[in-house]
Amino acid sequence: MLYGPAEHAEKRLLGAVAALPPDETVEPYNEAQDAPWHHARLLLRLHRYADEVVRGTPDPVLAGAGHALDLHRDAAEAASAAAAAARTPRIAPATAYALGVLHADQRHEVEAARGVFRESWPYAAAVTGP
Repeated sequence: MLYGPAEHAEKRLLGAVAALPPDETVEPYNEAQDAPWHHARLLLRLHRYADEVVRGTPDPVLAGAGHALDLHRDAAEAASAAAAAARTPRIAPATAYALGVLHADQRHEVEAARGVFRESWPYAAAVTGP
């Protein structure tokens, strides 16, 4: 009875992961590409919950990929907050510089988390595409 929704969640997840932008097309600090990754994170969580209900235990294989997407979300949100803070009117130049450095560091963390996800994703063919 619950197998249908669990399979549907898995198909949606696999489709979202297959649609992630490839590494070759990624431009540095491209915040516009964060949304598909956040969507994949949400679908992975839904898939893990559905799979746990059906199987009775969580799938440890997906834990690493889920952790990588959690780190991705945290770094993307931190970078966005730093960029927004740096655009505050009448901000001191030194503070704006420090926020710019923080933004760059967090965007590097975003890219690193994407790499970890690609390495830890158990269905590698879905990440690399056709």
